[in-house]
Amino acid sequence: MLFVKPSPQEVLASRGEVSATSLERRNRDANRPNSVFVELEPVERHPGRSPQMTRVLTLLLASSECSLHCSMCDLWRNTLDQPTPPTALPNQIRFGLREWREQTGHESGGTIKLYNSGNFFDPRTTPSTDDDTIAKLCEPFDRVVVENHPLIGTRRLYEFAKRLRGKLEIAVGLECIAPRMLDRLNKRLRPGQFFQFAQHLKDASIDLRVFLIHGLPWLAPAEAYAWTILSARFAAAAGARHISVLPCRTGNGFMDRLAREGRFHPPTRKEMQTVMNALENDSRFDHGPVLTLDTWGMAPELPESANQDSGESPTAGTQDV
Repeated sequence: MLFVKPSPQEVLASRGEVSATSLERRNRDANRPNSVFVELEPVERHPGRSPQMTRVLTLLLASSECSLHCSMCDLWRNTLDQPTPPTALPNQIRFGLREWREQTGHESGGTIKLYNSGNFFDPRTTPSTDDDTIAKLCEPFDRVVVENHPLIGTRRLYEFAKRLRGKLEIAVGLECIAPRMLDRLNKRLRPGQFFQFAQHLKDASIDLRVFLIHGLPWLAPAEAYAWTILSARFAAAAGARHISVLPCRTGNGFMDRLAREGRFHPPTRKEMQTVMNALENDSRFDHGPVLTLDTWGMAPELPESANQDSGESPTAGTQDV
C-alpha cells in the first residue's frame, strides 16, 4: 500500500501537489511576521465556572523551515527559503509589540506566543545571538509560549527560560500516541521520550502546552476518537497545562494526495465537537489542563436549510481563523 509508512523524502516529493498560487504567497520578508493578532485565552479550568481569561499577543513569525518534515504538517508554506537572519526575529517581535499596544492600550501583562512553524531553539530557526534581545522584548509579558520539539536545543531552552521575567511555556506537537501511528507521523518522538521531557520541564518550573491532531489517516473514526481521548489523558498525566485539539487537514501536498486517493477524510466540525464534549465531561480533567479546540483551516458547516436554499456545499463558506 503506497505511503503506508511515508519517509520524509516522500512527504517532500508530494509538495508539488500544493498549488503554485499558494507557494507564490510564501513569505520572503524576514523582518515582518506572517501574522499578528490579539486574542483571549483561558488560563485555568474549573468545572461549573467560567474560565479566567487572559489577553494573548500571537505572532506567527517568519523563520526557516523545520527539518522534521512531518507527514501532516503544512506550516512549511509560511517559512523562509533560507536560515533566519540574525536580528530578524527581534524586528518581527517589535512589529508585533506595536500592534499589541495599539490594539490593547496595555504596556504589560498577558501572554505572548512566538510561533515560528518549527522549533524555536533550532539555531537555523532562531540564531542564538538573538536570545538576549528576544528575552528583553518579552519582559512585559507574564507568559511566553514557544514551539519546540523535545529533542532539539534542550540545553538552550533551559538557559532561555532563566533569562525571562515571565513564565516560559513550551508547546509540543504530541499529535497522537497510537503505536501504529508513531512512525507514520515522522515526528521522531515516542511517548516515553515526551513523558521524560515533560518531567524535566516540570523540574525546571517550565509549563507545557500540547497539540493533538484528531482525524489522522489510517485510523477509522472510532479509533481516531478513542486515541485522541487517550492521547489527551496521557498529556494531562505528563503535566500539560494546556491541551489544544486540532483537526487533521489537507494543504501540504502529501495529505492532499491521500485525500484524492480516498485514504483521508478531514474530520467534520460535528466530529471535532464530539471529541471536545467527551474531554470536557471527563472527570480526569476537572482540575487539570485547559482544553481548547482549534478550528484553523476548517470550513463552517451551514444549517441544512441554508445549504438547500443556496445550493452550496457545507464547506463553501468563509473559513474561521
